[in-house]
Amino acid sequence: MQSSRPTPPSPTKSKKWCVPKADATDKALQANIDYVCSQGMDCKPIQAGGACFSPNNIRSHASYIMNSYYQSHGSNDFNCDFSQTAVLTTSDPSKSIKL
Repeated sequence: MQSSRPTPPSPTKSKKWCVPKADATDKALQANIDYVCSQGMDCKPIQAGGACFSPNNIRSHASYIMNSYYQSHGSNDFNCDFSQTAVLTTSDPSKSIKL
């Protein structure tokens, strides 16, 4: 009987999320939402009745949609710039959203 050698775990990158910078204005965040939604991203989750509509504010909606764009475009750091209104974080923002 051959002894099986355990397969080492493959290296993984830390999970990152793209979120608005603390000093990003509502106007800039709304522009980010408008841009991402115009690029064919599914924006239904942040619309009334959508799974990510609450809390109903621009910062939460921008956080969701900016991260969706970042994740769907290969999670490249440059896909989380949004005219320097976004930042990458390793803290899951959905765990810190207060309803």
